[in-house]
Amino acid sequence: MPTYSFLPFLQNIPIGTRILTGTLVLFSLLHQVLSQLDANGAALSLAYDGIPETKNGDAYGTAMASPYLVLLPGKSFWFPWTFLTAGWVETNIIQFVISVVALPAAAKYLERVWGPRELIRFCIIVIVASNIIAFGLSWIEYIVIGHPEIFLYGPPIQGQTALQTGFLVAFTQLIPEHQVQIFGKLRIRVKNLPGIYLLVSNVLTIVLGQNPYIIIQFGFFVSWVYLRFFKLSENGEFRGDRSETFAFVNWFPPLVRGPLGKVANLVFALAVRFKVVESWDSTVSASSGAAYQMLPGPGGARAEAERRRALALRALDARLASAPTSSPAAQAAAVPLLEDADATAVDPVVAESIGAAEIKSEPKAFKEGGAAAKE
Repeated sequence: MPTYSFLPFLQNIPIGTRILTGTLVLFSLLHQVLSQLDANGAALSLAYDGIPETKNGDAYGTAMASPYLVLLPGKSFWFPWTFLTAGWVETNIIQFVISVVALPAAAKYLERVWGPRELIRFCIIVIVASNIIAFGLSWIEYIVIGHPEIFLYGPPIQGQTALQTGFLVAFTQLIPEHQVQIFGKLRIRVKNLPGIYLLVSNVLTIVLGQNPYIIIQFGFFVSWVYLRFFKLSENGEFRGDRSETFAFVNWFPPLVRGPLGKVANLVFALAVRFKVVESWDSTVSASSGAAYQMLPGPGGARAEAERRRALALRALDARLASAPTSSPAAQAAAVPLLEDADATAVDPVVAESIGAAEIKSEPKAFKEGGAAAKE
């Protein structure tokens, strides 16, 4: 009888992805253990003094059983670490299965482009910032409306939905035109997936209640802000993604982009004034010598092309490293193939990242960029 080993499969998963997936499984199981220990509401009764009951006399037993891991606005003042741990706890078996499949698939790709440190940093920022916003919103609603059993001690804020939205935003930045196939027939471009997920969030929030689905909205906003303004560029020369295609207004229909762009520019100007973000018009790319405007136009196209080339080459190198080859000669032939390939026969990963039109117009620059990346 043949034997199967899980070790080769595990070795193909990058270290950062393994850490994140292990954290999700660990905290989800720990939450279930703590919930079972307090199933009768007695073992941890001191932690729940003063928690009001709902109309059905139920104080959301599953949530109450572990305020040490999930975010409960009425109690999280005393458990500040839950702003981080809540993003790694799934209380529903269906949500757990979805997360344990989606997290490694998305994180594995991003880790090969960003590296493990940037991947883990991105996950922590999206989860913590989204939970802080949701926590503040719950308290504002309680102060204005009341009903602590809903806003302070209702369903907990937990799960990977905010991070999943952040991953979709990151994919939109890297491979916006790539198409994914759903249910074997439906094909959707990556750049449309965040909007669909936000629509699902709105429906679930209206039908099932605010928590935990509202954090999908916050995960989208936080991830876009981080990638747009704060993430360090590949060459370390500036922060953020200055391409016009990743501007905030492009997430909305053309009808509202004009008024929304004016508001976005005003908010950006205030953020620059209070030194929350850097001013793009005073930042110059050393490689291109082009200054960036508040909402970058054609002046930043060259630097954006350089960035996308670097990302494409890294993704291509990762694919070549992970794909098995028939012989050592095939591996040795991979590098000359990159340098001698015609501009019209570019790898699909490269074409998705930098655009087919740009490749055709600058074949020489593409080769020089590839050589520089290898050095």
